[in-house]
Amino acid sequence: MNFNDFYQRVFLPEHTHPVNVALHMMGTFAGLAHLIAVLTLPVLWWPALLLFPVVHAAPGLIGHRWLERNVAIGDARWQRTDFPIWWFFLANHRMTAERLLRAFKAIAN
Repeated sequence: MNFNDFYQRVFLPEHTHPVNVALHMMGTFAGLAHLIAVLTLPVLWWPALLLFPVVHAAPGLIGHRWLERNVAIGDARWQRTDFPIWWFFLANHRMTAERLLRAFKAIAN
């Protein structure tokens, strides 16, 4: 299975609840803002980089725990071994970008 198949067949069906999707998008923005903030500090504080996965993933994991549970997969999705973990990271960013583009197109029309 390639990344596009994974995104269409696995990732998107697990992300159908609109509030869960919004939480994933918030986590994506928060994680990127955290990364930019840490990397632009006058003195780079390397331990702060270790918080990136927490800042990035926590809102989405909360969304899965509260809104879109999957008993077969479980709530600790970072422990999944059925697909490469970085595919989930990339899919989260792709979903965020696609939703933003869809919103911008709707506003433009």
